[in-house]
Amino acid sequence: MFEGRNILVTGGAGFIGSHMVERLVDLGARVTSLDFNPGPGLGNLARVIDRIETLDVDLVNGDLAGVLAAGDYQAVFHLAGSAHVQSSVANPKLDFERNVVATLNLLEAVRTTSPRTALVYTSSATVFAGGGPELIHEDAATIPGSPYGVSKLASERYVNLYARLYGLKTAVGRLFTVFGPRLRKQIVYDIVGRLRRDGVTLPMLGDGAQVRDFSYVTDVVDALILIAERGPMAGEAYNIASGDFVTVDKLARMIAQAMGLAPTLAYSGAGYTGDTSHWFADISRLQALGYAPRVGLAEGLRETVDWIVQNETLDPEIVAPR
Repeated sequence: MFEGRNILVTGGAGFIGSHMVERLVDLGARVTSLDFNPGPGLGNLARVIDRIETLDVDLVNGDLAGVLAAGDYQAVFHLAGSAHVQSSVANPKLDFERNVVATLNLLEAVRTTSPRTALVYTSSATVFAGGGPELIHEDAATIPGSPYGVSKLASERYVNLYARLYGLKTAVGRLFTVFGPRLRKQIVYDIVGRLRRDGVTLPMLGDGAQVRDFSYVTDVVDALILIAERGPMAGEAYNIASGDFVTVDKLARMIAQAMGLAPTLAYSGAGYTGDTSHWFADISRLQALGYAPRVGLAEGLRETVDWIVQNETLDPEIVAPR
């Protein structure tokens, strides 16, 4: 489907976006990565930078119609936007602009300039309430607990509406927890950093019983591509997760084991505002398209730990783990 095709990836210099760009290039696509002030992020694209086009365009204020008209894109993978719950709590207006306004502007550009272009939007599990023992199906109640979840849900609604009202080819991938090389935030990255500073005692939020569903980044890329290839593209949503649930306590111990450490875990009992304790994803809709994760949690953690250790420099004044 992608060989010789023009594909646009928004947020292509980011964590997931850079892996998406690499995969599309490997599939023979002609890829354009669109980012706003990408700066050092272009280093994520080092392997393919001489085989892609890069654009520095603001999705909130930029000329997206001009981009779509000039590119003749067969598909857009929309991965750009704000992607942090705590940042949205601190600045909900900026989160709204970077998610909802940016997505609506992109949809309008497709509608008015390139209506045959398919669009896959990356949303988040934070659109759900979560917290219970039940599997979360795509049709579960959407009760976000943060401005970020609200902005992702509003963007989803526009993506679905533009399919129903204007006949655009769109779909939504709801990402649960994603990890892998190039991710410089969130729990896996934070735990590795703490263990590099002190391999004896590991401070942790909560009580360790929190449950997450982790997907390795290349599996997420596979899922998004599969949706574009095999989905009806009628505005529908898909949960993207592994279906392999793990407690935060077990996760921390697996990371420590991958680093050759056996720390004491010290739980504070506290948590972040807007965070959800338990996530159990139902991925049957995605599996019906033929999806099956290829990278297990233990393998993915080894790859991620190796990348962080090799690429992220610690403050020299901080003592490394003993």
